[in-house]
Amino acid sequence: GQCRAVSSALHSPQTLMRPMQITFILTWGPAKPVVRKIFKIRGYYKAMHILVIIFGILITAFFWTMRIMNHRQNIGDAANTVHGLAVQAKNLPRQRRFKKAHNRRGLDLVETPVEAATILMIMIAKSGRTRRVEPVERKVIETLLHTNMQLSEDDADGMILQMDSLTHDIVLPESSIAPMTRLLRDHLSKSHAQGLEQMLEQVARADDNISAEQSEFLRRFREPFDLN
Repeated sequence: GQCRAVSSALHSPQTLMRPMQITFILTWGPAKPVVRKIFKIRGYYKAMHILVIIFGILITAFFWTMRIMNHRQNIGDAANTVHGLAVQAKNLPRQRRFKKAHNRRGLDLVETPVEAATILMIMIAKSGRTRRVEPVERKVIETLLHTNMQLSEDDADGMILQMDSLTHDIVLPESSIAPMTRLLRDHLSKSHAQGLEQMLEQVARADDNISAEQSEFLRRFREPFDLN
């Protein structure tokens, strides 16, 4: 009751207008413990108010830190997505062409001179003693596509993978010569055909040994272009 009375006295309009009476109340002996208790309670709530403000600042800082971290992660994901879309867009024309020709298979899917030349280089490699494309031969084919056909390294690698998949079921490599030369005759002059012959020979000699089958492959390639 004393606390409420003193508190009311301190906050009443009349008290605010009478500073001499406030001084008396604060210095009056019996009122001193009550006054100290009031100010102790008010100090406690003031300290709690400060702690709430500090806690709110910490929560706000944590919230914005998490948002910034998530934003950086989203930027990284977006960059990866853009890169993936760029690669997909780059390969889209070729993928569409092969989807359009879904009712064909094998060598019937070959349409361009670069694809036909790649098929012939792969098949002369498979005409060797191991009957498969050795790593050294694959490297030579990739280099020839890059330097002579103006393909990037990635495009050259993709071309070899796609053309190799088309020839996977072909048992006799020399069976590819007739359809590929038939396609190439409409696009290659005699001098260009001679250049392609040299490329085929480089693939055959990639392991320093050219087999009889590879020599025969070269001979049969020359015939349609009158290179023999």
